[in-house]
Parts: sequence; C-alpha cells; structure tokens
Amino acid sequence: MNRLLRFAFAAAILSVCALTPAFAAGDVTPSQYSLGDQTLSINAGMFLPFFFIDSSTGNFGGSNLSIGGVGSIDWAAYLAPRVRIGASIGGTFTFDPNWTALLMVPIVAKVSYLIQFYPWEVPLTFAAGMNILKYADQSTIDLLIKPGTGILWTYNSSWTFGINLNYWWDMQFAKTASQSRIGNFLEISLSAFYHY
Repeated sequence: MNRLLRFAFAAAILSVCALTPAFAAGDVTPSQYSLGDQTLSINAGMFLPFFFIDSSTGNFGGSNLSIGGVGSIDWAAYLAPRVRIGASIGGTFTFDPNWTALLMVPIVAKVSYLIQFYPWEVPLTFAAGMNILKYADQSTIDLLIKPGTGILWTYNSSWTFGINLNYWWDMQFAKTASQSRIGNFLEISLSAFYHY
C-alpha cells in the first residue's frame, strides 16, 4: 500500500511540476489570451482500459474491459495569459467479456498551463475530482486524478481544434482494504474549443 501511495504521490507531483513555467523553456510566443478570457470545449474519443492495481498488495491485474468511448464538456477561464482553470463533466462506457457495461461520469476541476508557438498550443493539464461509476447493479463514487497533455491548432481567434491524451487514475477505496483498487485508463480524444 505504501509503495502504491508513494507512486501515486510522485506522479501527482510530477504532473503539477509540469504545469510550471520553468518546465516550458521552448515557450517563446506571446499569448493571445488575457485575464478573464474563457473557453468552452467539447471532447470525444476512445477510452482505453489498461490495468487495475490492488491497493492492499500492489499487484497488477488485467482490466478485462473492451476499448470504449469517452466524451466531455469543459469550461475554463484564464488567470494569466498561459494559465487557465476550469471544470469538466463527461462520461465513458466500456464493456466486460459478458457485455456488461461499466459507465463512468467524471466531474473534475482542472488547471492548465499552455506552451504556445502560434498557431500551435500544448496544454499541460492536471485535473482532480470525483468519478461516479456504475457496473451491473453496483455503483460507487471514486477519487479521480487526470494528468494530461495534447496539441491544439488555432484556427482563428474564436476556435481551436486538437487532440488530447489524459491518463486516468481512478482510486476506489473500499471498507475492506483487499477490495480497494486503482484503475488505470487512457483517454485519447479530439477537441473543439470556442474562445470568448
């Protein structure tokens, strides 16, 4: 358990560090955004289940889940020309070998740092919040941590399009430690951002 927590903590710290300007040395283009600018985005794509980690032993196990779909709507506001904060609500679906659906509804707060080289942007994102899961007749609310990145192309001052890669750590804490799991998933999605 301690080894697993250390791994999750180290990964979270590295994700936060990636959001700082010190890690964006190649970022030389002046930003077109300012305090108060906002974005609304829609995202849709593939959801890849990787594996589960048993929290009590640290053992890895297969997910036995199919490739699924993911979608979300995000809102964000700029705190600085390269920093935005916001929220996201989405949904995913995937199936087990018996075609029983695993449904997830993540609701997260997120912060992004943008590395810009016009007309391209690379957002470094960290999100955390809750993930509502339903599988067969069982449901639960888990802690979700989502570090991610992507590449976006600026079409004009109002629209940006791109692709996202977000890694999901779904931390399911059960009353019995032997039943606690950490799900590891990858989201690959296309995005359309509207800037206003």
